[in-house]
Amino acid sequence: MKMKKILTLALALGALAACGQGNGENAISEIREIKPVEIKENPIELFDRKWALVTAGVPGEVNTMTISWGSLGELWGRPVVTVYVSSSRYTHDFMEKNGNFTVTFFPEEQRGTLQYLGSHSGRDGDKIAESGLTLEWLESGLPSFEEADMIIEARKIYGAPFDGSGFGDVPSRLYASGRMGVHSVYVGEIEHVWVRGREGE
Repeated sequence: MKMKKILTLALALGALAACGQGNGENAISEIREIKPVEIKENPIELFDRKWALVTAGVPGEVNTMTISWGSLGELWGRPVVTVYVSSSRYTHDFMEKNGNFTVTFFPEEQRGTLQYLGSHSGRDGDKIAESGLTLEWLESGLPSFEEADMIIEARKIYGAPFDGSGFGDVPSRLYASGRMGVHSVYVGEIEHVWVRGREGE
């Protein structure tokens, strides 16, 4: 009888572990808030290597795009995130119309998803649904994704297109063909930072 109880307990624990891991991966723990100064990752690594999504909109009217240009820092005594969105991108309209936006970062297994979202336009259909990501709405009403492991909520405190008269040689070459459109700079005051860690981390 004692051996039977031990076997039953072992099977139950195994089933719970399988449910938590899902496809052999560690379960995602609950979302928790950290302060902007507690972000440990190198900003260059985050944007240039990991990439991110910038997302803006309201339920029924939302769009996202992949970005690799961005920064984290301080401006006017506030912690800020800065992103750059070309006027040629559909997301530019959403950034112009909305006063808040999110910047989300993802684990490496979502790299292909970010490539998809960076190469398809929301003008042509519901690319968020097609990507397989799960759109979620934060308590603030801002859009995010269940698969993100870091979410930055930002309130736009500055937004304007680049002034070409101030370009040095590098941006002058980049914009020479006109195919890139004109990028707008959006500086957002960081209001909340949310992280999800793998259980056990």
